[in-house]
Amino acid sequence: MRNISPLRYRWSFPVKFFFYLLTLATLLAPIPFIFFKPGVPDKVTGSLIQVNDFKTYPVNGDLYITSILVTNPDSPVFGAETIVNWAIGANVVLPRDAVYPPVKPAQVIQRDSRSEMETSKITSTAAALRYLGYDFIELYFISDIRDYSNAKEKFKVGDFIKEIDGKVIGEIEEIRSSYAEKDIGDPLLIAVDRENAKGELERITDEIILVENQEVVNEDGSKRPAIGILVGATARFPIDIDFNIRGVGGPSAGLIFAVGIIEKLTEEDLLRGRKVAGTGTITPSGQVGAIGGIEEKMIGASRIGATVFIAPRENCPDIKNIPAGLKVIPVSTLAEAIAALRAPDSFKPRSCPNS
Repeated sequence: MRNISPLRYRWSFPVKFFFYLLTLATLLAPIPFIFFKPGVPDKVTGSLIQVNDFKTYPVNGDLYITSILVTNPDSPVFGAETIVNWAIGANVVLPRDAVYPPVKPAQVIQRDSRSEMETSKITSTAAALRYLGYDFIELYFISDIRDYSNAKEKFKVGDFIKEIDGKVIGEIEEIRSSYAEKDIGDPLLIAVDRENAKGELERITDEIILVENQEVVNEDGSKRPAIGILVGATARFPIDIDFNIRGVGGPSAGLIFAVGIIEKLTEEDLLRGRKVAGTGTITPSGQVGAIGGIEEKMIGASRIGATVFIAPRENCPDIKNIPAGLKVIPVSTLAEAIAALRAPDSFKPRSCPNS
């Protein structure tokens, strides 16, 4: 007969109980992960884009912006649900820091997302009207100043940015490019217009020092310089356009907003009865930029029956699995997107190399 050590027997239950408690605590404890999955696309060609007091034309087809559903930055995610989602593939599971800047508070992330959407409405309107040949004045203002920026001591929210290092700012991307080749610690001379107590604009010029970007790093992990200012956009457009959308943030609807505006303001039938979806940021000059969650957005488009998906060409490396029946058209500009929609259905656009 096998002998059992009394000591071993005495400790087996407490050890097992402790192990069970530890496992349970791990499963129930919040961990730094987030989930994201395809969102339900929003139809742009309905009442989402509203043109006021200006002639519009009937739309023959449907145009959709796409989105992803992402765990809020301040929402707890627990070990058990992370394991289940990862195992069955219900949602994409990623470390929180892969999606949200690690040092940025949740309320700032959400506020920035709303601000990016508002700016996207302006830049998409500017891109569409510029494409159609309209003239207008664009204005760029300080919508937020980060606590780590020394610009907080020099400028105020609401100041209109007019010049950087003596160069007049005509487009929002010129603000970013003005210090792209500079290093942390370099000076930057900024001129703004500020409204005084009489409602008059005063020119204020002051120097700031580029600081380390505490929210974004370069792909190689090196530090990136920043002015620590969030820029908003506004303009005096010749046509009054409103956007009726809630619950969606970020800048990625810009391209499709612009296409939707052009479709409504012109007699030309770009959609031709098709369901077209897409995504992409846009600048006032019509340049299309990359976004996140491209494959999840394609899945969302496929689920509502879209047959054409317009995507930023910069996202080509991320496009590996295209849903059946969905033609993906990569573009770099708004003009390319319009040209692709004009082309006959038999037209085969230049596709992404790895798709």
